[in-house]
Amino acid sequence: MKSAKASLDSLRERAAGAASACLAWLKRRSRRDFLLSGLALVLVVASIVAVAFAGTLSRYYRVMVAPAGTVPLSEESRSAMDGKAKQLAAALEARLDRKKDLSGEAWPSAQILVALRENDPGNSRRINSRTIERYFRSIAGPECACWRRQPKAQFPNHLGLSAWVVWTLAAYGIPAQRGEIEFLLSTQDRDGGWPIFSDARQKQSSSYATAAAIFALHQQSKFETSPERRSRLAAAVQRGADWLTSRAAPGRARWADYPGGSGSRESLGVSGFVLYVLHGVGAPGLVELDRAWLRELPDGEPLALGGEVSPKKIQVGARSYRDDTRYYALPWGILATVLAYPIASLEDRARAIEWLERNLEPGAPLYSVTGRERNVSIGAEILLALRANLEAKRD
Repeated sequence: MKSAKASLDSLRERAAGAASACLAWLKRRSRRDFLLSGLALVLVVASIVAVAFAGTLSRYYRVMVAPAGTVPLSEESRSAMDGKAKQLAAALEARLDRKKDLSGEAWPSAQILVALRENDPGNSRRINSRTIERYFRSIAGPECACWRRQPKAQFPNHLGLSAWVVWTLAAYGIPAQRGEIEFLLSTQDRDGGWPIFSDARQKQSSSYATAAAIFALHQQSKFETSPERRSRLAAAVQRGADWLTSRAAPGRARWADYPGGSGSRESLGVSGFVLYVLHGVGAPGLVELDRAWLRELPDGEPLALGGEVSPKKIQVGARSYRDDTRYYALPWGILATVLAYPIASLEDRARAIEWLERNLEPGAPLYSVTGRERNVSIGAEILLALRANLEAKRD
C-alpha cells in the first residue's frame, strides 16, 4: 500500500510540473502567435474541405456564374455528347433505305425521324416530306386514320403510336388530315385522358398515351387556320394537361402508367416523358412539379439503359393485350431535368448538374448505345436527350 501511494504521489508531482511548464510556455507566447496559429489551423481545415468537396464547390461556382437558364455542363461532358450525337445520327440515318425510302414498323420509324429532325432541322438531304407522308398513310389502319404496332388486323389501334406519327408529320411540316385529328379528339376520355388502345372495353386513361396525344395535337395546331378548330384543339390539349397534372403523385413529380387503376406502376421513364410534354405544350403551374422533380433525382450510379414495361393487360374485344410500351428513364429523365433546371434553387441546380454529369460524362451507360440495336427506340430517344443539352447555352 505504501509503495502504491508513493507511486501516486510521484505521478501527481510530475503532472503538476508538466502543467507549470505548460503555463510558463503559454505566458511567453504573444497574442500574435495565437492568431497566426489559429489562422494556420483554419487554412489547413479549409484545404482539407476544398480537396474533399472540390467537385461540389466547382458545380456551385458554375451554377452561380452561368447566365440565367443556362445548364453549365463541363466541357468534357459536352465534347463527349457532341461526338455521341453525331455517331447516333449517322447510325439512325443509315437505317433508312439508301433510296430515302421507309419500311418497317411505324413507331421506330417515327422516333428515328423525329430524332433526326430535332438533331439537325436544316439538313435537307434527309428523307423528304412527301415520302414520309406516303409511307405513314400507306400503313394506317383501314377502318380509321390511326396506326397499330404492326399493320396487321390482329393488333389494336394504338393511341401512343398514332400520336407519335401525328407528331412526326408536324415535325416535317405536314398537316395532319382531318380524320387523323378527329381520331385523336374522339378517343379522349371524359376525364380528359386517353386510353392506350382506342377500342378497349374499359376506358382507363394512360399517362403515356395522354401525354403523347396532347403533344401531337399541340404540334399540329400551328397548321390549323380555322379559329374554331384551333380552339377545339387547344381545349383538348388543356383538358389532357389538367388530367396529367392532377394525377401526379401528391407532392411529387411522379406518374403511374395508369393512375388510380388496379395494378398501376409508377415509372421514372413515363414521369420524365410526361414532364417533358407538359413543358412542350406550355401547361401552367409547373413550378412545383419542376422543383419536386429535381428534389427526387435518383442518387447513386448512372441510370441503366433498360426500359420499364407496364404489366397492364387490356381487354380489346374478345382478346387481352398487354400494354408493351417501353418507358426509358434515361433519355426522358435527362430531358425533364434540363427543362426543370431554370426555376430551381441554387442547391437544386447544383444537384441537377451533378446528376446530369453523372449520366452524361464519358463512359456513362448511354455511350454504349450505337443506334444499330434491334430496338431502335433507345437510340432515337437518347439522341433527343443529347441534342437538348447540346443546344443549352454554354457557361
